[in-house]
Amino acid sequence: MRGRAVARRLVEIAGLLLLAASFPHAVTAAAGTSRAENPTPGPRLTNLARMPNQMPFNTPALMQSQSTANGFLTLPYLSSHVVTSIFDHCNPDYTQDGKDCRFDGAVALKTNGVDPNFSLGYAMTPGGTDYLYYDGHNGYDYGLSYEPVLAAADGIVRIAGSDSANPCFGQTVTIDHPNGYTTRSAHLSTIGVVSGQTVTRGQTVGTSGNTGCSTGPHLHFGVYLTSSWTAIDPYGWADPAGADPWPSDAGDLWLTGGPRYPLPDAPTNLLAIAGDASATVSWNPPAYTGGLSVQAYMVTASPGGQTATVGPSATSATLTGLSNGTTYTFSVVATNAVGNGTLSSPSNSIIPPAWPGRFHPLPPSRILDTRTAIGLGGHVGSGQTLDVPVLGVGGVPSSGVAAVAMNVTVTNPSDNGYLTVYPTGVARPLASNLDFVAGQTVANLVTVAVGTAGKVTIYNSTGGTDVIFDVAGWVSAQGMTTVTAGQYRALVPARILDTRGTIGRLGPDQAMDLQVAGQGGVPAAGASAVVLNVTVTAPSAASYLTVYPSGVSRPLSSNLGCVAGQTLANRVVVGLGTNGKVSLYNFAGSTDVVVDVGGWFTDGSSGGAGGEYTGVAPVRLLDTRTAGGPLGPGASLLVPVAGQVRLPALTSVTPPTAVVLNVTVTNPTSAGFVTVYPSGGSRPLASDLDFTPGQTVPNLVVVKLGPDGKVALYNLAGSTDVVIDVLGWYD
Repeated sequence: MRGRAVARRLVEIAGLLLLAASFPHAVTAAAGTSRAENPTPGPRLTNLARMPNQMPFNTPALMQSQSTANGFLTLPYLSSHVVTSIFDHCNPDYTQDGKDCRFDGAVALKTNGVDPNFSLGYAMTPGGTDYLYYDGHNGYDYGLSYEPVLAAADGIVRIAGSDSANPCFGQTVTIDHPNGYTTRSAHLSTIGVVSGQTVTRGQTVGTSGNTGCSTGPHLHFGVYLTSSWTAIDPYGWADPAGADPWPSDAGDLWLTGGPRYPLPDAPTNLLAIAGDASATVSWNPPAYTGGLSVQAYMVTASPGGQTATVGPSATSATLTGLSNGTTYTFSVVATNAVGNGTLSSPSNSIIPPAWPGRFHPLPPSRILDTRTAIGLGGHVGSGQTLDVPVLGVGGVPSSGVAAVAMNVTVTNPSDNGYLTVYPTGVARPLASNLDFVAGQTVANLVTVAVGTAGKVTIYNSTGGTDVIFDVAGWVSAQGMTTVTAGQYRALVPARILDTRGTIGRLGPDQAMDLQVAGQGGVPAAGASAVVLNVTVTAPSAASYLTVYPSGVSRPLSSNLGCVAGQTLANRVVVGLGTNGKVSLYNFAGSTDVVVDVGGWFTDGSSGGAGGEYTGVAPVRLLDTRTAGGPLGPGASLLVPVAGQVRLPALTSVTPPTAVVLNVTVTNPTSAGFVTVYPSGGSRPLASDLDFTPGQTVPNLVVVKLGPDGKVALYNLAGSTDVVIDVLGWYD
């Protein structure tokens, strides 16, 4: 300050000294009134600019030495502001003792020299200009210029206006907090609360200003023991070399051991996985939420600025409307009642593929068997996850792969539970792929996107179980528009084999060749692979069935494991072998086999558009246990699919023609089966899931959509609940 401003300040300081004389600091007011103290006369820019807003003097070691058991405060403002005057630990009663003591042990003495522009600012070194401000100050001055002032914690407003016992504080808000402390925000220009009002952390209580004994706009923030109205320092005493000269201090009162805004930290560990014109982004929640609950997360793409907002419990989100072939990163911000927190660091870079992927069938190959040395050994324990490499093994390329199709088997489970298979690095979805009971062996086809480091993750809910992966094919991450191999052509399900007719049962250690090309809507030429629903029924012994291209050696893999008398179905994606046939092998005993075809993949010899696969992070589409109730005997249910959850609408540029679903029946009251088929047509002679009373049975279903974008569910007998999880779609 210079000239008239300096003279004005000196006059005000003299006025403060007179006020102090009229209200001796040794006198304590009655309960419920303010003790007479003199406020700061105004802001001064000093060497305190060295005091960072988030951690004073950048001394985390000193701060960590303090007790934070009493911490409850957050900063009463947003964005960075300089501290211009500190709390004087030597005598914070607006009386002068010739020294100013800072919380970290630094001391400024009047004998070292006085700031020529302010008589209560003293040098820390003899003859120096390293002044501390100021002698007798009982709070902190922040350089807020007509900006919002926030409640530092929940509480009840005691004073909202002029403090009759301390008029030099100007327009003041004091808040009594339930833990026995009171905070003061002084020199306000406006006040937005009233006496007796309950306020919450981060709520705006007024605007900083220049009222009372002040020469410039600022905020005076003070903390008091409510019972005695004794001023204390929210930083406590951080000097390990000696005791706090102000014995009333209660230690570090900041919520996290240092002053923080009432806003969330940045989410961490972002991971982005590309989809068709989309991306799924996952994250870890912020460690610090500003002392308030997170209300939402917003994910933003760069470039483009596309956003997705999800609820407070979510740890992943899918953004759509991206441009294929463009490189993107993503950031996430958490929001609480005060506002947006710190923006996260960017995620990894991803490039959505130039078009959806195409399927490449493989001869079945075992890539994991936790019972042996294949892949990763050892049981998958209760609540445990296991990351399994899928690239570069079993014929799957080491790059350019968006998803893999595998037959997943659980065996030897010690308890009832379920298995979820999902891309490594994303949040585990609310979905399951296999449900099982103790001692059961059960298999299901899974199409899953490839995650971090070329892996997929297994999650086992309960007990311990062995897991087997047999890979059946892969979906390319990108391709060439002139190549038509691997495009999917959906069919209305059609039965092409039932050994209960004239063919007869499949015997022990016996294989049979089944003609597929030219049957059930599959063309006689031009097909590379087919999607089949294969059912074993009335097996005479425990056994397994393997389906593979005819003309090749039988692989070390299985598609269905069964026990005597069981009826069990599983989806099979299998390449066509010699003369458009597949082979069916039965290990032991004899069994009937039923095969329904649901679609086929092109081999590149035929033209046409569409048929590319787009995978999504598994998401629940239907659960009759929570909405709608069970499906009754002989009842059908139409389920909207197009435009639901993460699927495009029929009006989109590339509408879905078929969808990949994991369908589970649970709580059936009778033996029966469920058929999933396109809406708008006749129910086919086919089934997707066969079950007995009380059984829980999952199966992957690849089904054509009806003209209205729906599929139909038919239940034969009794009643049963049905759960559907969406895994992807074909255009």
